[in-house]
Amino acid sequence: MVSIRLPKGFLANGIHCGLKKKRKDLSLFYSEKACRCAALFTTNAVKAAPVILGQKLLKKNPAIRAILVNSGNANCMTGKRGLDDAKKMARKTAAALNIPESTVLVSSTGIIGKPMQTGPIMSGMSKLVRGLSPDGLIHAAEGIMTTDRFYKVSTRRFVIGDKKVAMVGVAKGAGMVNPNMATLLGYILTDADISKKALDKALSMSNETSFNSITVDGDMSTNDTVALLANGEAGNRSIKGKGRDFDIFLNNLNGVMLDLAKMIVRDGEGATKFFEVKVRGARTKAEAKKAADAIANSILMKCAVLGGDPNWGRVASSIGASGIRFNPDLMDVKLDGVMFFKKGKVVSLKKGKVRSVFKKKNADIEVNLHLGTGEAVVYTCDISKKYITLNSFYTT
Repeated sequence: MVSIRLPKGFLANGIHCGLKKKRKDLSLFYSEKACRCAALFTTNAVKAAPVILGQKLLKKNPAIRAILVNSGNANCMTGKRGLDDAKKMARKTAAALNIPESTVLVSSTGIIGKPMQTGPIMSGMSKLVRGLSPDGLIHAAEGIMTTDRFYKVSTRRFVIGDKKVAMVGVAKGAGMVNPNMATLLGYILTDADISKKALDKALSMSNETSFNSITVDGDMSTNDTVALLANGEAGNRSIKGKGRDFDIFLNNLNGVMLDLAKMIVRDGEGATKFFEVKVRGARTKAEAKKAADAIANSILMKCAVLGGDPNWGRVASSIGASGIRFNPDLMDVKLDGVMFFKKGKVVSLKKGKVRSVFKKKNADIEVNLHLGTGEAVVYTCDISKKYITLNSFYTT
């Protein structure tokens, strides 16, 4: 197994405790020092118990020491018992680490509506804590997986002033991924010294161009959580909300989060191809994003990419259905760099060029509306029979 060193002061581990039959199902991220924490949660009206608990906790206490994550059970739509179980998990973690319960975040992922089995978690806690290590990131990344085919990790090393700073991120997600927010679960750990205000700003900005710019199937999870923890152990001068130091931090955070976001799309349930949707020349950035989302979420477009069918009409149709204002006669449409429609006219193409479109693992759809400076990029994947099969029998 590849070993990835965590930033200074962080430890992690992941084990199989028994929530799932074989795969690891319980993970812990821990800082030896209290961290400033910025977090974003699902905008779904149906929220899992750990999300509800986490939102309340961070309003009162933004200082976090540990994040406990279980897979195999979402602990959602489980009522008061679910909240009690989430609190019990936080309490057990705090006791095992000898830290305040108010410094523990809990996350869960898996099947909705199934009561949590806390017994295996309680029994596995001592093993989980004993195995905490600066090299335990991969174990933790494996423990948060559900239908994922591979673990998702990204790292950056950079310099603030004369101090070396480290940042690592892990995520899980393969299906039920939709913008606002499409993280499912994501955790970024850094030893940078950065103010809480700057941390919140950086996470919000990076989220818009990464986890809020991906889609697999158009469904939004009830458990989406992304947390950014900074413990200051690098000893750099404290990063504020603007200036060169903030720009360096933000650039590296952008890289980590976009890496993870793209991995989630590439791992889309049953996906065979990854594709980018770029919309330029919209009246506003918001309208560009709305148009790009409409194309990326179109089942017909996903089928076209799967089958290698350069059906540019489906691109035009999706934008028309998006609700934005535009003039179809001004629009350009490119598929894999080949211009199919230019300012109101269909482009005459040789058969060889047409047949080359959407044949590779990576595909591109680019639209220019020629109305303004608004632009956006959304990352998505095709949809196959494997996706239907997997989600036809998910709970059975």
